[in-house]
Amino acid sequence: MITAHVRHEVAPGIVYDAWTFDSIVPGPTIRVTAGDTVDFTLVNRGPIPHSMDFHAAEIAPDRAYRNVMPNDSVQFRFVARVPGAFMYHCGTAPVASHIANGMYGALLVDPKGGRPAADEYVLVQSEFYMTAPQGRDSLRGMDWGKVLNASPDYVVFNGVSARYATSPIPVAPKRPLRLFVVNAGPNRVSAFHVVGAIFDRVYVDGFGAPLRGLQTWNVPVGGGAIFDLTLAEDGYYPFVTHAFADATKGGVGVLRAGTPAGTAH
Repeated sequence: MITAHVRHEVAPGIVYDAWTFDSIVPGPTIRVTAGDTVDFTLVNRGPIPHSMDFHAAEIAPDRAYRNVMPNDSVQFRFVARVPGAFMYHCGTAPVASHIANGMYGALLVDPKGGRPAADEYVLVQSEFYMTAPQGRDSLRGMDWGKVLNASPDYVVFNGVSARYATSPIPVAPKRPLRLFVVNAGPNRVSAFHVVGAIFDRVYVDGFGAPLRGLQTWNVPVGGGAIFDLTLAEDGYYPFVTHAFADATKGGVGVLRAGTPAGTAH
């Protein structure tokens, strides 16, 4: 991966000076199978030190997660031993600053033999804490005081406020659906809920025996979960963090199952 500082549109007309992996927020999703060796290189093209912390790795952090100075790089390997939905993020101090600025993503580790067939989507929840617009282009940066007070301006799925409310995710009704949810934070719990559905199975961190028949599950900051469900019929099914102050700030989306009533065929 390559670190880069880029302009990122969090909401229409709201442009943020983001710190990124591979110029996107969140960073690219990585998917491997348990037992695979991950050979990772981080190249820092940004103006300040950055690093990488993989929650899926069992490795000495002082060796692998060291700060990488501008125009330098680090390379390390690890075996992804435990299946699950894991966060990765920049681990350079202050860590909350680097995460709040956009340096995070998801690493999925499938069990050997895979998972049961399902349509799959990845959702990374996170927050933005913004200064007032600055300069002629009204660029916004991070407000450290808001970060410390856990008072975000936006709570988002996959980097954009209400991204899937305005552009719903098309899914098939009556067919298995799997949502990989990672909560990057840096501060707010994700009370993940799909309106009109009950989760058939929830895998906490994505491994072990599932919980069954749940309506809502809290995904902690720095954690992940896998939600298996089936939507009963055609229609629009909102998904939210059920902490509604956060949903109101953009932590909401919609699954469009089949052809909902009133839509063109």
